[in-house]
Amino acid sequence: MMKDHYIVIGYGDVGKAVVEVLKERTDFVIVDTNEEKVKKSRLPYIVGDGIDEETLELAGIRDARMVMILLNADRNVIFATLLARNMNPHAVIFSRANTVEAIEQIYRAGADFVAALPIMAGEMLAKLVTGEDALEDVVKLWEGIEILKHKIGDGSTMAGKTLADLDVRLKTGCSVIGIKRGEDVIAKIDASMRIEAGDIIAVIGHEEQVERFKKVFGLGGS
Repeated sequence: MMKDHYIVIGYGDVGKAVVEVLKERTDFVIVDTNEEKVKKSRLPYIVGDGIDEETLELAGIRDARMVMILLNADRNVIFATLLARNMNPHAVIFSRANTVEAIEQIYRAGADFVAALPIMAGEMLAKLVTGEDALEDVVKLWEGIEILKHKIGDGSTMAGKTLADLDVRLKTGCSVIGIKRGEDVIAKIDASMRIEAGDIIAVIGHEEQVERFKKVFGLGGS
């Protein structure tokens, strides 16, 4: 059974683009109702509906680190978000809004981040959640979502501490989604991981959360 993995619910065009990046970075499982399509991918998958509790159990929802809900009907996105949040209160949930009108409802259902994916390429979303270096230092996304990359200096208060010690999410509301160490990009993040001087960490949050991260960890204002 996987642990600290990503769950990708929906293997359409956006889901495929996301998976193309994830498969080089971290453990994940695809959830989709189309067995023929996911079987051809030769990637880890569960055949089932993302709005079904038993399917999410099979996907390891209770041990997942991030859930990406990329369904193409907003009513299903809302229900899947609500179900995922109830089954795993600690996972980071990134949900797709197919219409701007649905964004607020999806947030209320329990999503941490909502993107209007009709205007965002799947590849960009995948790079976002893995902290890939191709993005700018801070990328403004839908509804004020930002990703911040920060290089850990020798004198940083973060250097030498584990993510559990830092407790970034509790202190700031941001989530650490990737670490670049030398030439390696680490997207499989767990609390025991120790931050080293020279690392470039990627964190995601709303604008005010990113500003709080800067203040708490001594990065200064924007």
